[in-house]
Amino acid sequence: MQHPFLSTCLVAGLLAGVAGAETLYTIEDSTDRLCMLDTTTGVVTPIGQLNVSFLYGDLAYDTSTGTLYMSNGWATSPSRLYTVNLQTGAATLVGSMGANEIFGLAYDPVSDRLYGSRSVNGNGFYEIQRSTGAATLVGTPGVTLEALTWVGSTGELVGLRAGAASLHLIDPTDGSQSLLVSGSGFIHYGGMAWSSTSNRVFVLDLLGGLYQFDPTNGYARTALLGGLGNFDGLVSVNLGCPTPTAYCTSSTSTAGCVATIAATGAASASSTSGFQISVSGLDGQRSTLFFYGANGQSQQPWAVGSTSFLCVKSPTQRTFTASSGGTVGACDGSLSLDWLAYV
Repeated sequence: MQHPFLSTCLVAGLLAGVAGAETLYTIEDSTDRLCMLDTTTGVVTPIGQLNVSFLYGDLAYDTSTGTLYMSNGWATSPSRLYTVNLQTGAATLVGSMGANEIFGLAYDPVSDRLYGSRSVNGNGFYEIQRSTGAATLVGTPGVTLEALTWVGSTGELVGLRAGAASLHLIDPTDGSQSLLVSGSGFIHYGGMAWSSTSNRVFVLDLLGGLYQFDPTNGYARTALLGGLGNFDGLVSVNLGCPTPTAYCTSSTSTAGCVATIAATGAASASSTSGFQISVSGLDGQRSTLFFYGANGQSQQPWAVGSTSFLCVKSPTQRTFTASSGGTVGACDGSLSLDWLAYV
């Protein structure tokens, strides 16, 4: 048997999209712990302690590396940049930003840059180095922005001005802003996140209010839930996926064939084009299928002494079978599948 494997978050992203789930990550201000928020039910599920102080900061998810970043906001002066473990909640220091009161944080996957915004005692829009945490002033918007998010459906950076609850379009080249929509009722300091699942912008504030803004309808605002507790920072991890990579050990067949796997296209549930997975080097004229899971990688022998490996965590799924084509006894067989079309 031959088992080349590809690591990609497409399966999980598509399954979430089909179910209509809106699970965002946020931080509980009073306990300094990372939590998950279900925007439909309002259920908050604690993940774990940051083990560092957090006050009025924000979260941003780097889709190029699958890294969750955090600004600790007002907890220190200057503010500090951290990475946060999505499984445990533990924060790891990257470095000082060298700028105070970085309340907003957003990752732009188009330019592959991390940005921050200042609030309270000044205003500024910064580019933040992910390797050191150092913040470089890009420009001054002229308004304080307490939260930032990248809106994938428009390819734009949007900031929230708390209190007035106005939304502002940010030009990342010079930090200038233009008004997107005036406020329609008070919103306290909080976090803001665009979700690719619904193409909506969500805002969660310190008073426990959850709001939704619709980019397809002039960012029309809807109050969704209240009384959720004291939270700040908000991010969706369904904005896209890191570049797919082959992993695990491909076994050698009795005919001496060693299969390889590759992918082309965007591994995203919101992609408008296909995501093609292909395998080459298969035994010719054999029945084949794709074997996959949605819970990450593994590398366990199929049995004691086996040279073949189970490379995805359970529960696992299988696609339909197809012929590898090619020639009997040769290693010229192949298999391909448009995963977006299949799911």
